[in-house]
Amino acid sequence: MTDMIKTKKPAGKSGKTRIVLVILALLILAGIGLSFTTPNLEDFENAVPDSFKELEAVRATVPTYHNYGFISDYVMTKKVSSVSAERISMLGFAGQIIRTDGSTLLTFTVNCLNWFPNLIRGAGTTIALTLVSVLVGIFLSVFLALGKMSQIPVVRPFCRAYIFFFRGTPLLMQLFFVWFGLPLINPALTLQSKFTAACIAFSLNCGAYCAEYVRAAIESIDKGQFEAARALGFGYGRTMFKIIIPQTYKRVIPSFANEFIMVLKDASLTSIIAMEDLSKATQNILTSTNQVSVYIPAMALYLLMTWACTKLFGALEEKFSIYQ
Repeated sequence: MTDMIKTKKPAGKSGKTRIVLVILALLILAGIGLSFTTPNLEDFENAVPDSFKELEAVRATVPTYHNYGFISDYVMTKKVSSVSAERISMLGFAGQIIRTDGSTLLTFTVNCLNWFPNLIRGAGTTIALTLVSVLVGIFLSVFLALGKMSQIPVVRPFCRAYIFFFRGTPLLMQLFFVWFGLPLINPALTLQSKFTAACIAFSLNCGAYCAEYVRAAIESIDKGQFEAARALGFGYGRTMFKIIIPQTYKRVIPSFANEFIMVLKDASLTSIIAMEDLSKATQNILTSTNQVSVYIPAMALYLLMTWACTKLFGALEEKFSIYQ
């Protein structure tokens, strides 16, 4: 009977997976092939027009060159006066060097390739901050949730006050307090790393929100399980950590996924204290180039990160679903 009611995976699912893997393999092979024909820095320098080389400039930027294997770019700017500048940008692809002047699409492509390293470094900082903050916040949330539900006179009011404070005040103010306020209270509390300050503020805030998710998940467990555990001689702590909490993680995955994405986007607040996250990297590029289009690849990276997180937590939710 059990074998009869087992659900089968859709027949086309494995076929689609094979198609995706074949396409990825072909793209990788094509990229490897193109990497042998990508123009190098010397090729770009030889392709710079003599008129640009001979141009007298008040100030010239150091040429930027990036080789991404299958595609490369070269950008240089010469400031000829206080109000005008000459810029040359070239794209290298399939053994060809393409001048991008006069083409909006090609110029935007070169700009994106030129900004990519800084944006990726900023995105890495954003992801690291999110991971640390959420993991520490989840760890704190278990004890905060249990403390709020406990009957211990000191613990319960403290946990309730903690959750009320960090959920009721803006995260930006909490970040300001950790970075700017603590040194004024005591110089010994000064934090040398902006990343550390951001992790502390975000972790404390995340712990308060996740505590409510954990508390709601614990309270959703049938009370009969508590009574059964007592009948078996289990104490409160053993009941929680051996029976109740192992069941709650299945119920809090969607809430934790939402919190992860919220922290990922709220990480842009750290640009206020000049931490080099994705938002700050975007602002720096905008200031130095005056190119508003930098927001397009920056937002695309945010979308890519949130999409990846959604897919990851969706897979976890499906794997640990309480209905399976």
